[in-house]
Amino acid sequence: MNCLKVVSIVAFLILISCQHKKQESLSESKKTTIVKGENFDVFNSQFHSDSVFQISRVDFPIDGISVSGFDRHNWTKENWKFINVPVSEKNEIQNYEHSLVKSDTLIIERFWIPDSGFEVERQFKLIKNKWFLVYYNDINL
Repeated sequence: MNCLKVVSIVAFLILISCQHKKQESLSESKKTTIVKGENFDVFNSQFHSDSVFQISRVDFPIDGISVSGFDRHNWTKENWKFINVPVSEKNEIQNYEHSLVKSDTLIIERFWIPDSGFEVERQFKLIKNKWFLVYYNDINL
């Protein structure tokens, strides 16, 4: 075999090998891990209608406090009060201000009446692909 044919065959094999490795590299880079968490709307509905489910999805000890007049306490499983008002995109309750901040892993909702001493804030966080209530301030002075 002449030298030129050998060089051509070797170059061809190297080119094929490089192309194959490039394709493998591209397919590896396309393999991204998609974290698919629990659907918040489904969670929201069940959380606010099922007391057993709700207590299982409060990440005790939870941040935030309950203030009603002079009574002030941190939240525990023993003093927990069932929350039956679901998180909403828009304010359904007249006379209350409302804000909602949403991301893929955190929901923050606030209700308040300006200059009244009334404020409710709750935060839900996606933890290990499940939603949990991690913060609840219920202030009614």
